[in-house]
Parts: sequence; C-alpha cells; structure tokens
Amino acid sequence: METKVFSYKAELQWQGGRRAVVSSEGRSPIDVTPPPDFPGGSEADWSPEHLFLASIQSCTMLSFIAHCAHNGIEVVSYDSKVEGRLARREDDRRYAFEVVDMTVMARVSGGHAQAARDLTGKAERDCFISASTTAEVHTDWRIIE
Repeated sequence: METKVFSYKAELQWQGGRRAVVSSEGRSPIDVTPPPDFPGGSEADWSPEHLFLASIQSCTMLSFIAHCAHNGIEVVSYDSKVEGRLARREDDRRYAFEVVDMTVMARVSGGHAQAARDLTGKAERDCFISASTTAEVHTDWRIIE
C-alpha cells in the first residue's frame, strides 16, 4: 500500500530588525515578529509561537469537521481557545512548548452530541500538527446540541 506524501511551501522575507513577512503561493502575507516577551516583540503582529498554537487549533478543527462530515454530523458552530506553556527543557536546556491546553466549544445538530464526542479521539489523532510536536496537547471538548 502506497502512502501519500504531502508537500507545502512558504517564503520568508526579512524586513530588518526582528521583523519578517511570510507568504505562500499567492496567499495573504503575514507579518511575523517575536512575541512581546522578547526584544523587538510586538503585541500587534503574529509571532512564531502564536502561529504554532493557531496551527494546532485550526488543524484539530479541520480534522473534527472532516470526521463529522464523514459520519453525517452537522457542525453548527465551533470555537476554541488555546494556551501553550513554553519552558526550558531539562535535557538540553532549549526552550520548547511542553504543554498545550485547548478548550473546544462545538455545537452539533440535534441528537448527534454523543456521536460527535465519540469522534474527538480521531480528530486529535489525525491532526498533523499535533502529531508533529513533542508537546503534550490536551483538549477539553465541550460538545452540545
């Protein structure tokens, strides 16, 4: 059985100082700076850390929505909040995300809340971004009808 291989591209252009613009094949560019905790950081721009957390959120959402669609479950609304803890690792003293805590609030069509809850494990398992990190990703699913 052949395995699919996916490939993605992005470009980065340094803007001077600690600023850059990232883009990918005609998509809207995104300004990137360090988070406000670091020199040159900005409250207004996306940081790599914020983009990482947003990637986990959006990937989990897309996985959940796909599993629901495959099972005939209509998702009426979906929102999530995430917080990640970045700390120095004991083994190599490098900073890395250790834990990511995400809360998902989803509403599904009547009579499907339990079936949707049963799909959350698959949604977590099939998120490519979560699978690509060593951080522990914890998701608190709150699914209602």
